[in-house]
Amino acid sequence: MPKLRLLVTDKCNRSCQGCCNKQWDLANLPICKDFRGYDQILLTGGEPMLHIAQLINTIGTIRKQTNTPIYLYTAKADHPTFLNVVLTLVDGITLTLHDKSDIEPFLALQEYLKYHKPESKSLRLNIFHPISLAPEQLVGWQVKPDMIWIEDCPLPTDETFMRLEKLHS
Repeated sequence: MPKLRLLVTDKCNRSCQGCCNKQWDLANLPICKDFRGYDQILLTGGEPMLHIAQLINTIGTIRKQTNTPIYLYTAKADHPTFLNVVLTLVDGITLTLHDKSDIEPFLALQEYLKYHKPESKSLRLNIFHPISLAPEQLVGWQVKPDMIWIEDCPLPTDETFMRLEKLHS
């Protein structure tokens, strides 16, 4: 079974040069109404953490249909408490550090999670080149370092890319 990459918002607080979403006609992605039949559901955007209440509602809607593992893809670590609330509702997060301005919020999140991380949650960290952090700053994370922008950003063959009927704006 494929993974569902679910666009929950096309809004983003960044304007990354190599953003993969620039190649997609996001408004015309197929609409997902049935969340069953997937191995994993990957919540993405834009930036899903810009709309925390709607994100929580979306997770609740998905959970009414299936217990499929849900993972949040985000680059927004500047509100550790809010991110931790979402983390209690999903199976894990993939956080991406795009540039040096992301380091301080990540380190604050890391400190917060030392004392508040829910049990058995997957923490994945994508770090774009040239950012580097010391190993002791990365405890608890599965790290993919030295990432670079990929031209044309192909969708992995095991993923289906769809959107919510009403994108959070």
